[in-house]
Amino acid sequence: MNRRIFLHRLAQTLPIATLLPHFPLLADSWADRVKITDVKCLRTQLGLRVSPLVKIETDQGLVGIGECHHDENGYGAKDIVENALKPILLGQDPFDLEKLLFKMGTRTSYYGGNHGLATHAITGVEMALWDLIGKITGQPVHRILGGGSHVNQVRAYLNSDPKDRLDKDSCAEYAERIKAENYTAVKVNVLRDQKWFEIDNRRISNVEVDRNEQGYANIREALGEDIDIVVHCHWEFDFDSALRLCRAVAPMRPWWVEDPLPIAYNEQWVKLTEQSPAPILCGENLYTRDDFRPFIVNQGAHMIEIDVSMAGGLLEAKKIADLAELYYMPVATHNVAGPIATVASAHLAASVREFLGHEMFLLQEGGKGLHGDPEILGYDKPLVKDGFIQLSDRPGFGIELNESLLKNYLAEGETMW
Repeated sequence: MNRRIFLHRLAQTLPIATLLPHFPLLADSWADRVKITDVKCLRTQLGLRVSPLVKIETDQGLVGIGECHHDENGYGAKDIVENALKPILLGQDPFDLEKLLFKMGTRTSYYGGNHGLATHAITGVEMALWDLIGKITGQPVHRILGGGSHVNQVRAYLNSDPKDRLDKDSCAEYAERIKAENYTAVKVNVLRDQKWFEIDNRRISNVEVDRNEQGYANIREALGEDIDIVVHCHWEFDFDSALRLCRAVAPMRPWWVEDPLPIAYNEQWVKLTEQSPAPILCGENLYTRDDFRPFIVNQGAHMIEIDVSMAGGLLEAKKIADLAELYYMPVATHNVAGPIATVASAHLAASVREFLGHEMFLLQEGGKGLHGDPEILGYDKPLVKDGFIQLSDRPGFGIELNESLLKNYLAEGETMW
């Protein structure tokens, strides 16, 4: 049954007042009318990483689509979705979102203490539930999440590097491409002799500090003052190295220095935030309010960054953002997920008043990039236009999953759901 037939039948059985577009009223009116009948998980290779997709089916024919944060091959998230979470969801009302999240979190707590794969799996389900709730109510998620939207498009910052930031001609070519796409912010990796994912130690040499100072100066000169620049670290430095780097790049007035210290909170984060002449941001590897709370309450950063597909989903991310707002801390979103989680994350971003920017990767030739093929979405508009992620006004996330195209992106050994 499609949504139009569903609403027509509701109109025949419910007073007209119950069809007003107000979320609580609709939830009450449709109680016991939509039940979850199946939960499926499909491992896909949409972009750089495996993306486990979640489909929630109902007795009214309405379907919600979500995406789990990646693990190495997707088997972990799929196992938890199908064997731990599905039994909790079958027969349930999707409007009971908070109750279902509590039950799923409790059920999987011994899989990692509400961290890691368990939270990845729950997040994929939570996204699908929001998509479903939006379709039931006839509203885009960004208009019913946390009081509605503050914007109708979301500012993106582009994760990209010049070929050689120490060469001014290379930086000029880079700037030309950024400006041609009308992006207003970029995130550029720090220069190191060690690869961030294969580091031997957390120290930075004087030569590396000087190279970063010169490299970011070249990028600033090429981009001009109107485009924001993020200094992208990967939780890789000790306190002294992080502070020296922050002091070196501060004259370029970076938007923020991202994750300069190791992931876990301790007092060094507070010291760095107090002493750095450049703004400090952290959060891309943190889970739930419990992980973010000490950074926010103790002012261990100037601003925070939430990976919606990792931190626990849209509702959890909204609660984190609300806590940050109490401490006058703005919020950005980290995003290395596929196109479905990218769109879902943007819906959350639109509901956060003090929002900075949403991470995107430059699409490669053919319109594909780290996030995968945007044609998968069946979207009614370009995903990114003039440096902003476009939000659909169609119900849910505005996604009409192109399953014919999706067949081309199945992970090895996977069959369609």
